[in-house]
Amino acid sequence: MSELDVREIPPNERHDRIHDAFADVDPGESLTIVNDHDPKPLFYELSAEVPAFDDEGYAVEREGPERFVAELPKVATDGSADIVRIDALSGEPHAEVFPGREPKTVRLALSAGEGVPAHDHPGSAVLFHALEGSFDVRVDDETHRVEAGELLRFDGDRTVEPTAREDGAALIVLTERSDS
Repeated sequence: MSELDVREIPPNERHDRIHDAFADVDPGESLTIVNDHDPKPLFYELSAEVPAFDDEGYAVEREGPERFVAELPKVATDGSADIVRIDALSGEPHAEVFPGREPKTVRLALSAGEGVPAHDHPGSAVLFHALEGSFDVRVDDETHRVEAGELLRFDGDRTVEPTAREDGAALIVLTERSDS
């Protein structure tokens, strides 16, 4: 288990240092960070951007007014094939299909009129596959209607904001973008 005390690192450099340290952790191991505040924003960032981050195993403990200790576990992988039933996934509105596996694959379930706030996926190519229902997917300044059975592909550096036109589910695949 590795430990990184980020309290003396300038705040604008912390997340990069944590990402680098986490990348060096072996699958099945954890990175322990010591921070001066609750690292909840880091949790959301890792959950969204780092497939190997085991967000279900994440834990944080406040040990003092300016001492928060967080365990950032990395998913153990064995290289085997996985089969998952989409309808058996729990978690609303997002459920990670293959936690810790590349490419990151997420099931998104939204009720009519419900949406996900604008966000991006830097460095990724994104595939949005409507499984059921209908979605308006705003990508930067363009809105695309995506019906059940249709796919939308876009660069993750663009801002995306999906909204369900009717109750629906989509499968979203984030893969590292190849610039070649």
